[in-house]
Amino acid sequence: MAILVVGGLVAAAMAISAGDDDSNNASGPSSGTIGDSEIRQAKWRFTVKRAPGKKLSKNQRESLPVQRKKLKTMARDIFDAMFLSPERRSDAFKANFTSRARKSYQRTGAGVPKGADDIRIRRRSAWIVIDKTVRATMNVNVVARGQAEKGPFATKHRSVLYVAREKGGWKVFGYEVDQGPFKKRKASGKAEKANENQDKSKPRDKKSKKSKKKRKRSGNRNQRDDGK
Repeated sequence: MAILVVGGLVAAAMAISAGDDDSNNASGPSSGTIGDSEIRQAKWRFTVKRAPGKKLSKNQRESLPVQRKKLKTMARDIFDAMFLSPERRSDAFKANFTSRARKSYQRTGAGVPKGADDIRIRRRSAWIVIDKTVRATMNVNVVARGQAEKGPFATKHRSVLYVAREKGGWKVFGYEVDQGPFKKRKASGKAEKANENQDKSKPRDKKSKKSKKKRKRSGNRNQRDDGK
């Protein structure tokens, strides 16, 4: 799936601010209506940071923890609906997207395929950067497996959501999305074994052979001297 972009935002993705870090904050496991209730889904992993810039006002500092919580809830609502509870997708999108962004995002077909069942979320994380409690960027990654009408599937999804805070709360007004098949990396053991075989096939250094012979000869002399 090609990356699609709607709108834009001036939020720094590499923002770091001391004292405003909320890294590696994990929520408990959850299971959806198309996931097996007996299977523990991967935990959400959140990193929330404040964008660099001018100092926040007193009201903004007091509001920041509240806005963090709302943005994390927003990420859960959107992507848990997309991958675990399709029947909630429409409501989740209406609640969290502007009308234009919602219609465009829905046309991308992001999420699990039609007729999906037995969904297992293997990874879900969100990197959120807040700009003065009125703008935010959410970089969300999800890896999911399951069964579809055409057979088993594995999907790797990435969305960057551009969010603005309005009177009615936070709304997604722009996005980038990229989704495709998830492929496991090949085991590193094969590469290591190939390197070992390559080393064995290399010719040995002649100098090293000569040095070994010299050491052997000197050892024989010492043995003869000890026998006298």
